[in-house]
Amino acid sequence: MDINLNLINNLEDLADSDFEIVERKGRGHPDTLADRLAELLSRTYAKICRDKFGTILRHQFDKLSLMGGKCDVRFGGGNFVSPIRLLINGRVTPQVGEEKILYRDALVEAASDFLEKELRNFDFLTNCRLMVEITSNTTRGLQPTDNNNARSSAYSRFRPGKLTDLPEYTRPVANDTAVGCGWAPYTPLERLVLEVEQSLNDDETKKQYPWLGSDIKIMAIRQGRDITLTMCVPQISTEVASPKEYKENLEEIRSFIRKICDKYEKFKIDLALNTADGQRDDLFYLLYTGSCIESGDEGQVARGNRLGGVISSRRPFSIEGLSGKNPQYHAGKLYSAMAWDIAQQIWQEMKTPCEVFIISQSDKPIDTPWSVIVNSSKPIDPKITKEIVSKIITNVSGTTDRILLGKYDLA
Repeated sequence: MDINLNLINNLEDLADSDFEIVERKGRGHPDTLADRLAELLSRTYAKICRDKFGTILRHQFDKLSLMGGKCDVRFGGGNFVSPIRLLINGRVTPQVGEEKILYRDALVEAASDFLEKELRNFDFLTNCRLMVEITSNTTRGLQPTDNNNARSSAYSRFRPGKLTDLPEYTRPVANDTAVGCGWAPYTPLERLVLEVEQSLNDDETKKQYPWLGSDIKIMAIRQGRDITLTMCVPQISTEVASPKEYKENLEEIRSFIRKICDKYEKFKIDLALNTADGQRDDLFYLLYTGSCIESGDEGQVARGNRLGGVISSRRPFSIEGLSGKNPQYHAGKLYSAMAWDIAQQIWQEMKTPCEVFIISQSDKPIDTPWSVIVNSSKPIDPKITKEIVSKIITNVSGTTDRILLGKYDLA
């Protein structure tokens, strides 16, 4: 299959550049929670569809929102004053022909289990107000009216009379004109940021430090070989008895972070931790649930970490919100995952830093993109590159399966 592949080699190797800025919103940040939950709901619905019909029906949960509640927080205790609010907002195929899909209870159960696992001192039934706003409307095509009973094939995609009404049932086509992009490899700074946050938010670490909250945020700046990390690390109010204990915990976690930083010997690393502390006598990063979703902050899909798990300001990224989108035909999501795989394989085989861009045209087959651009830091073998690109792009179902298995760091 002929693919429109363009090779360019004017990329600066970011690891050798004069500066970088890398951010990560931690596991319990409201935006990260929204991304992860939207993707979980997509996988939950996809499993129901595959079990029942052998394919994934049209859906999207990428407009999901988590809206902040209010907690009374105090050393040694706390309680909810008003609940957080969860808006499950999007589109779902409710049936195929006359055969209905019972999905709502499964979505609510998945959301409940997820939030109760991720938030401390939280009960879904009493601490969350649920709003479900799901439609099956189409964006294009003729829709039935009182005077016109005809409907277009585009309308049938969210209300199929039979599975063959869905073009992706036989060969997925792009839902939109979109771009997906990926890059490789991680720079040392990106690896450092990921390692620090993931180590702090690891389940085993939480057992060791039960007072450690999950709404951890990191902003890192590298200028030459000098790195500054500014971090916000919350503590669970019910596990911290006093300001003295809070400060002792903070020093303990500072030591934990420093041990990770010490592994990056080529860099001089300065650490600033909880910089708002001490601005007022009553100002501590103390949370009842471990996440600022309890205190009015809000989480929305696509406002958090990008594909790869970081917000790396000098990396390319698409405006596409990946989490919660259909993994079988959504071009922005599939092409982002494919671009990521292509970039990683080019790096593995040719050890050349690169960026990959894949562009779709609406309603054109996913396996024949409009254009593929590979930008590398030095010339790469065109034959090997084309083989890599062709192998990944033509295996759409393989990418879909990897998305459903959680093989990509979407958040």
